[in-house]
Amino acid sequence: MRAASIAALGLACLVAMPSWGQAPANRPANPAPAPPASQSPLPTLNMTVPQRDREAVYAYYRAEMAAGRCPMPLVKMSNACLAPSPGKSQWRIDQPLADSVKGEAPPAALIAKLSPSPAGYHYLRVENDLLVVGLGTRVVAALVADLSKL
Repeated sequence: MRAASIAALGLACLVAMPSWGQAPANRPANPAPAPPASQSPLPTLNMTVPQRDREAVYAYYRAEMAAGRCPMPLVKMSNACLAPSPGKSQWRIDQPLADSVKGEAPPAALIAKLSPSPAGYHYLRVENDLLVVGLGTRVVAALVADLSKL
C-alpha cells in the first residue's frame, strides 16, 4: 500500500511537470563544443619567491667564493670567481624549457637553506639562473636568483 502511494505520487509529479526531461527554453539542446586545448590559456602558478631565499642563495655563493672555491657556474679568472657573461636567456616564465637546455640541481647544502619547493616542482640551475621548474613538464615557475648579479 505504501509503495503504491509513493509510486502514484511520483507519477503525478512527472505528469504535472513535463518539462523536467527537456532542455530549458533559453539554452540550446546541443551546447557549443569547447575550444581546442591549444587555444585555451593554461593556468599559471603565480609563485612568489621569498626574499629570504634570494638572500640565502647569494650568501651561499659569496661564502663559497670567500673560502677560495669557485662553485659552478662561476668561473675562476685572475684569482676571482666571476659569472660568465649572460647570453640570451634560454627560458621564460610559464613556458617549458627546451629539450636542448640542460640544467643541474643546485648543491644540497644550498637546497637545505631554501624554502621547500612546492609539490611537483624542484630547484634547477640553468646557466647563471636558479629556477623553480615543474618536475615532469619542465615549465619554469619562478626565478629564484640571477647569479650574474653576485
